[in-house]
Amino acid sequence: MKTKVFFVLMLCTAATLWAQQRSDADTASKILALENAWNRASESKDISGLDNLLDERFLYVDLNGRLMNKAEVLKDVQDSSVHQVVTLSVVVRLHGDAAIVTGLFQMKAIEHGKTLLQQGRFVDTWLLKDGGWVAIGSLTTPTQ
Repeated sequence: MKTKVFFVLMLCTAATLWAQQRSDADTASKILALENAWNRASESKDISGLDNLLDERFLYVDLNGRLMNKAEVLKDVQDSSVHQVVTLSVVVRLHGDAAIVTGLFQMKAIEHGKTLLQQGRFVDTWLLKDGGWVAIGSLTTPTQ
């Protein structure tokens, strides 16, 4: 009898762990899709789309160390000459209702008729808020 109870408990524990891992993988996939949507919105200057991804209290530290709020980020994207954003080596780390995303990025822009390439590392912070994920902070730093 004790063996059966032990076996049932082990089976229940394994099932719970498997379900949690599946849930975490699904959440990480959703956040990666949101990261991709953020890149596409930046490339196409989709301010409305970007507005939906960023929390009202969003903060960003750019490649030059400038601290910007959401309104400043939206204006910066609207005025930028960036036409391509590529992310590499992206990792999502879940912490309850928060997620930290790290990775590398490459941005291409055209300024004064010349193509510029910027590369760096980023750290984005997402929060599960009102049933959806929103970005609450981002930091970029150059790698060259």
